[in-house]
Amino acid sequence: MRRYYSLIVTAAVAAFVAACGGSDGNSDSDSVVLADELVADNTLPMPIITDADTLNPWNVVPDSVPNNCVPLRTHYFGNLREVFADSQHVQYPAAERQGIKPIMSNADAWNAGRPLVKITSCADFYLQPLNYSLPYLIPSAANCLHEIGRRFNDSLAARGGGSYRIKVTSLLRTKSSVRRLRRVNINAVDSSTHQFGTTFDISASRFVCDNFNDVNRSLDDLKLLLAEVIYAMQRERKLYIKFERKNSCFHITSRMGMRNKE
Repeated sequence: MRRYYSLIVTAAVAAFVAACGGSDGNSDSDSVVLADELVADNTLPMPIITDADTLNPWNVVPDSVPNNCVPLRTHYFGNLREVFADSQHVQYPAAERQGIKPIMSNADAWNAGRPLVKITSCADFYLQPLNYSLPYLIPSAANCLHEIGRRFNDSLAARGGGSYRIKVTSLLRTKSSVRRLRRVNINAVDSSTHQFGTTFDISASRFVCDNFNDVNRSLDDLKLLLAEVIYAMQRERKLYIKFERKNSCFHITSRMGMRNKE
């Protein structure tokens, strides 16, 4: 069972995250920030960040780069770009079929035309601070994300343990945030599947650790374990996946909402 940090450790970790600017410095999907653009985008609905979010104990966990790692039994897939190659031509129609109508600005999230589930850090995953997307998904995509996190945790426990969680880097995007992102990320496209609330990115190079005194695992082993989980769900027709090497992430569109439309 996971253990909460003590108040002292929590304060120390929070100070560490603040000192690092809340970012790991890599090129994960939403990690690039232009200060003038953040100031210009003043349409963010106030309830996006609540007291419950700031007090969430799952939010104060920095990235882990462990030493003295214990090898983890994993399956080597070869070239991940070849294994996970569900392109935009596959993911976009699926996202459009089951998702919301794309919205123009952050404020429009309240009028998306159908329910959206708020995504927060939890036992299943860690949600990094978002600069170009909103913490929402349609219900079926939220279920898909939670299932990935639970399967990852269960698989890790079954193979000897380690207190690690996957790291979510991008969720729902608006048309305006896509335009802003394209200025700093050449991989971003106008027809982003993130606009439908069906799609999320999970880091392939960063995981967070909840207990530094637990079993240390290498980031490469954790990436391969995550690849096993999403590969199995891909074969179960629960999701589409594209491995983005430059952004070091798995770009995933849920298919779980399509079952209700067939």
